[in-house]
Amino acid sequence: MMMLFRCCIYDLAFKPDGSELLVAVDVSVWIYNVYDGTLVVTLDGHKDLVYAVAYSCDGDIFASGSADRNVIVWTEQHEAILKYSHSDSVQCLAFSPVGCFLLSCAVTDFGLWTKTEKSVGKQRVTSRCTSCAWNSDGRIYAVALFDGTVMLRLFDVLNQVSLCREGGREIAKLTRPSGEAIWAMAFGAARVTASVALAFFLKLSVFKLKKLRIFRGYTGEILAVADCGQTIMFYDLEGKQVVLDEKKLGYDPSGMDFFNYGQYLIMCGSNRRITLYNREGTTLGTIAEMESWVWCVKSSHVSNVIAVGCVDGTLACFQLKFGAVHGLHKERYAYRENMTEVVVQHFGKQTSVKLHCNDLVKKIAIYRNKLAVQLSDRIHIYRQIMEREDGKMEYRLVEKIIGSFDCSLLVVCMQHIILCTEKFLQCYNHKGMKVRDWILDSLIKYIKVIGGPSGKETLLVGDRNGTVYKVFVDNPFPVRIVQVKHEVFCLDVSHLRTKLAVVDKRRICSVFNIYTKQLLFQEPHSDSVAWNADHDDLLCFSGDDVLNVKANDFAPSRQDIMGMVVGFSGKRAFCLNMFRVSAIEVPLSTHLYKYLSKEKFGKAYEIAAFGVTESDWDLLGTKALESFDLEIAKKAFFRVKNYKFLQLVYEIEEMKNNGENANVILGYIKAYQGQFREAACYFQKGGQEQKALEMFTELRMFDQAEDFLSSASGDTQRALMRRKADWAKSSNEPRVAAEMFMGSGDYDKALTLMIENDWFDMILSLMRRLDRSETDLLRTIGTYLVKKKEYMVAAQLFLSMNDIQSLVAMHVEAKHWNDAFALASQYPKFKEDVYLPYARYLAENDRFEEAQKAFHLAGHDEEALQVLGQLAENAVIEHRYLDAGYYNWLLGMQYLCCDLEDKEKLLKNKEKMIKAECFYAYDAINRYFLEPFASYSPEALINIARFLAFQPAIPKISRVKIFFVLAKQSRALGAFKLARFALEQLSYLKIPTRLESMIETASILIRATPFTDAEQLLLMCYKCGSTNPLVGSNFCIQCKSPFVFSFISFEILPLVEFTLADNIQLDEAMELIEAESLNEEKGTSFQQKLAKLGKKEETLSLDRDDLLSLEKSQVFMVTNPPPLKTRFYYNIVPEIAISKCNYCQHLFIS
Repeated sequence: MMMLFRCCIYDLAFKPDGSELLVAVDVSVWIYNVYDGTLVVTLDGHKDLVYAVAYSCDGDIFASGSADRNVIVWTEQHEAILKYSHSDSVQCLAFSPVGCFLLSCAVTDFGLWTKTEKSVGKQRVTSRCTSCAWNSDGRIYAVALFDGTVMLRLFDVLNQVSLCREGGREIAKLTRPSGEAIWAMAFGAARVTASVALAFFLKLSVFKLKKLRIFRGYTGEILAVADCGQTIMFYDLEGKQVVLDEKKLGYDPSGMDFFNYGQYLIMCGSNRRITLYNREGTTLGTIAEMESWVWCVKSSHVSNVIAVGCVDGTLACFQLKFGAVHGLHKERYAYRENMTEVVVQHFGKQTSVKLHCNDLVKKIAIYRNKLAVQLSDRIHIYRQIMEREDGKMEYRLVEKIIGSFDCSLLVVCMQHIILCTEKFLQCYNHKGMKVRDWILDSLIKYIKVIGGPSGKETLLVGDRNGTVYKVFVDNPFPVRIVQVKHEVFCLDVSHLRTKLAVVDKRRICSVFNIYTKQLLFQEPHSDSVAWNADHDDLLCFSGDDVLNVKANDFAPSRQDIMGMVVGFSGKRAFCLNMFRVSAIEVPLSTHLYKYLSKEKFGKAYEIAAFGVTESDWDLLGTKALESFDLEIAKKAFFRVKNYKFLQLVYEIEEMKNNGENANVILGYIKAYQGQFREAACYFQKGGQEQKALEMFTELRMFDQAEDFLSSASGDTQRALMRRKADWAKSSNEPRVAAEMFMGSGDYDKALTLMIENDWFDMILSLMRRLDRSETDLLRTIGTYLVKKKEYMVAAQLFLSMNDIQSLVAMHVEAKHWNDAFALASQYPKFKEDVYLPYARYLAENDRFEEAQKAFHLAGHDEEALQVLGQLAENAVIEHRYLDAGYYNWLLGMQYLCCDLEDKEKLLKNKEKMIKAECFYAYDAINRYFLEPFASYSPEALINIARFLAFQPAIPKISRVKIFFVLAKQSRALGAFKLARFALEQLSYLKIPTRLESMIETASILIRATPFTDAEQLLLMCYKCGSTNPLVGSNFCIQCKSPFVFSFISFEILPLVEFTLADNIQLDEAMELIEAESLNEEKGTSFQQKLAKLGKKEETLSLDRDDLLSLEKSQVFMVTNPPPLKTRFYYNIVPEIAISKCNYCQHLFIS
């Protein structure tokens, strides 16, 4: 597209979707349709020249700036919605790539506009603004000035309001040393597709590094700045140079833009050209040459379309197309990337290497370990050195041939390079010296190196006339091979150089015999062709996105691909699609089957060697074996490690050496394949009926043997019957044997086989046949049915036998307790057999109270105690102290129900209750040592440790841990006297090694503390009101009353125990406590009696009036089974809420 205006085109802008182009001309904004070049609309809103236009990232709005000092914001429907002004003419505009933030620059200031703000904050500058740009993520924008300065400022989207007013924070300022005006500037996006190649860079010497002065590894976002000093420089987002040497342009730049995701840079200026550069400033070529100064250039982000505007009013659009520059040799593929780099891939080893050429790559050729790269003014010859330890490839530059060679095709050999220009071939050695020329009759269209000794390689050349030549590098005379009727497009020679494939202009692939020049076959719809590099008969050709693979003269197989085939090695075809080559797995099973159908086992083996499935290998081996090609069969079975058939191959070799009949050998082969009827036929044809009989009998195929040998001789049939009888007698088939045992009356042997093989239906049948007098067999069947959980059938069997004991045992084993209880009540002699297992079952499931009743019904009270005692002991051994406390509590309660004297009951109960309380409390001490964080407060730990310290010693409760916690927490809370007491007790004990140093340190530190305890920690007796020291006991030192502890924090509860007068029964006392008293001052009588009692060692006794006066919510009754008595407590501090556990009868602070 090209347009001509009457005045200069100052600026251009593409719509983000690439459909429209904004053109700043004269005092208007012209909008064109990019696809057809038609004018959409002309916008007249400015009164002076329009200098700048810009489109928002979403395409909803665009803006224009003019010399009339105004910026107009337009909608996508080409309607003006906003206008704001600057103090001078607007020079440039730029929208943020991530939002509707417009950066507008005038001569003396710049501003940021957003939809959310009505006003636009302006920032003054010291010099004229000439250009502006945003980076790719919209965080940074740059403003270029006429004095050679570039300001980089940070823009925070989250704080956009204040930033629009203040202009953002300046993060860097770039100053050109020459002070030349900056007229073009652009941000280039980071490389997202190219890998960072540092291997070549790191191997450069220091001298070469200084000479190169470029950071090849930098792939981040860059800022390109061009000034009127005809230079261009590149910076990163922090203002640091990424290319140390300035690039000389040779002209005054006026516009630039990155395109193709920041990989290329286009520039224009006074040289009247649009020049293409890579992202590092290397010149790649001229896109177009105009008749006047090119003032501006812009690229579309959705296509390779660029638009240019000239000073003379010329508007032009160009679409850039980058051709593929690549080379392929077997599994090595080299292609151009980013115009100045070469990537070499090895498909077999899955490795690649990138070479940086720092110049435009025009041609690439690869052959074996040599790589030739043609640049703008030279040719580089690389050689692959030995592979590194990590398996990666490495190419080293070995030769440079200086010169600008104008050629259409380039190939490389081990010692030469061949240049093709029209119908001329020129051969140069790697030093650049010309060796020889070849002149052909027509324009050369295709050339390929097919191999040969170093320095004597052979080339295939195809020309426009359809002639195919063979050219030897060391021979000046080309040799004509074949002639086709039309222009040669592609050609290749087979692996052994016996066949030639040629694709002509009509898309016909013709295959010739090179020696006889005979046309073997032709295939239509072909665009490219390639012989297999490892097999002389495998050919592949492609066309219309279909890959055809042909073996010999068989019909080709087809599969869909993208692109065209350029190589074929093993079972992989290499296909070129766009600019990349990919390796495609080609299934070869179809061609294997075709060779097998022709019994060409050698060719089939060659095909299979490229890679087929195990089943295909087995098929190849079997077919070869049936045709007695034992060598191929052996190789095929060895490939898949089929040792069974390998053994058969060796046996057949011995048979053939011994002169065995061929039909007999085939019979063995069929038998190995599982085709037994066919095997028997072959044995019969070979006169070996006995072998067929042996085969069937060993396989227990007696019915088939009878059918097959029905017409055999009498001796053979008699032998079959004898073998069948022997098999039945030796029970080779257990089901048949069992049926035979049943028929012969050997029910015990039949039943043994049935149970061993779990034949339930046969056992039921046998059970019905047996007489009731066969009790042993029936009981064995019943036991089997119980194991099979067939309880209903087993119950019927036991009832029919009147075997109640077995029936009870079955219900107990099945845990059918209700049925078992019914039998126990009906037959009391089995009561123990039922209730004893039931009690053990309950104990195993932690239902101890029910278990005790069951043990009692079973008459095994002692076992109940033993179970609980063992559970308690196991809990202590496993450090489950809470469980140990619970089991000891259950033991204590159980002793109250035993057949013992009252005194002995009380002693046993007291012993177990003390253990239960101690184990319960000790769990907190043990957890303090095990857990990283304490579950209890220091005060609670002191209370627990003090409670345990004054209890009698109990096995498995560590006194060291108790006194260690007591000493540590007492010292921390100021109970120094108690801490001294604990440390003194520790001195009498054996201390673990890990605690010795801590205890010794604590013993030394305690000497520096007073011999007192903190007053708030002292104990209060709520009966006599005395203050008790911490170093004492769990009884009051004055009235000798035991303290009542809260069994959570082990604080002393404000409870005073009282008893009933002798003439008051328990029920009456409860009624009096529950009754409402007429005395309003409840509890006064109790307090008076308590005061009279003082510090006497007596228990407070209350009469009826006293009980009636008590507040019932403050009375707590602890009930225990006899012979223990019910105990009464009264809360003298009602402000402290106290709760009672109805299960264990312990008291707690609510």
